[in-house]
Amino acid sequence: MPLTWSTIKINFRSSTARAARLSRHSAEIMRVCIQRTRECPLTISFTCASDVGATARDDWLRCLDSLVAVSERWKSIDFFIPITVLSRLLPAKGRLKSLEVLNLSLEPQNARSLPRAVDIFEDAPKLTRVTMSSHLSLDTFRLPWKQIIEYRTKLMEVWNCVEVLHHAPHLRALHAKLERARGSISGDTASPYSDHLDHKTFSYESLTSLSINGLMRPGYEHELFLRLLQVSSDFDKTNVTQILFPSLTNFRLATSSGSLINFAALPLAGSCFGSLLTKVTIRSVFDALADYSGAKDFLLGLPMVRQLTFGVCFHHNQDVVHILYEILSLPSSSDSGWPLVVLPKLEVLVLDIDYDNKDLLMPSWVIDPLKKMIRSRRTKDFVRRCVPLQKFHLYLASWETPRESFAKGLQDLTEEGFEIRVLRGLFAQV
Repeated sequence: MPLTWSTIKINFRSSTARAARLSRHSAEIMRVCIQRTRECPLTISFTCASDVGATARDDWLRCLDSLVAVSERWKSIDFFIPITVLSRLLPAKGRLKSLEVLNLSLEPQNARSLPRAVDIFEDAPKLTRVTMSSHLSLDTFRLPWKQIIEYRTKLMEVWNCVEVLHHAPHLRALHAKLERARGSISGDTASPYSDHLDHKTFSYESLTSLSINGLMRPGYEHELFLRLLQVSSDFDKTNVTQILFPSLTNFRLATSSGSLINFAALPLAGSCFGSLLTKVTIRSVFDALADYSGAKDFLLGLPMVRQLTFGVCFHHNQDVVHILYEILSLPSSSDSGWPLVVLPKLEVLVLDIDYDNKDLLMPSWVIDPLKKMIRSRRTKDFVRRCVPLQKFHLYLASWETPRESFAKGLQDLTEEGFEIRVLRGLFAQV
């Protein structure tokens, strides 16, 4: 049964006495496992931190060398290793004919570049999905970017993100946690890469999923879009000639408190996103009035969205509770004039809310505005081309909040063709 042995997981991080005894026999165990896989493609997870002792280090290096010896059979690898031993993978160069997935975490995890260029994975004809603990410069860590369709990294500067978008024409999914660039939009340091980019050709037609986590960079989360739109403090919308992400269907954004106002100032619809964008996830901390600043304008800029996930909203006072529901509620037909409608095509709404409440019964100021908003979105409005809400999922972020009281309080909204669920945990993870 070679397939049974083809998934190999090794973790040298444990410091228990049992782990130490196993470590001494690890090379032999590895040899037997590899032998029993015969010629099957291998899925490998190999973890070893840099702080293990000298004896354990020798053991895991021998295991790593054994894995490299069969690199022509690597299909998916997940390595957590010190950056100093990356050179041990060099014998794999030119032999990665089966590699499809690469997950690489290097210590230290905030490394930006390597002392010398590493091109081990540049010649891997099937490699399409890459995850890095931190993004390494394209000059020192080389990948076959023209065939990569999914790239994830937990640490990346804005201009690195621009580089990846420019070098990966077939990229479908990009998930990046951005840090503040050395030269911000208001700084005095320009990117050395900027002179080599033709902004007029920027239209990333293959990208369908974009996830940006800007929590490390309060106040600068929107800088990526500003850079891509070739803007400065005196932004002129007439300079924008193409939609940046015309094929994007899924956009996930994690921001600092109160930062949505920065995104609201961008020409989202028609310049950043096309009509195919139907799913949006917003992750932040909304526990004060100022945190919702710009939220309505931000959502007004996305009239094509059909599914919205919004969280985490802390409902600790009545004023904050009402803001979100007022933003999402459809204005009644009796309202004077023609007020703008937020998300007129919204069919699915998911909210992550922390009520921080242990009471068995929810007070009316918590449940009533929620029900009023849902009822407004269930109303058909053909004049303003508003579609009725089809699904509403409420995730209770605090496990101490009684789910049953919410389920009972929303029970009278249940009707045929409308799905309503109350769950626990967090959904809007980015």
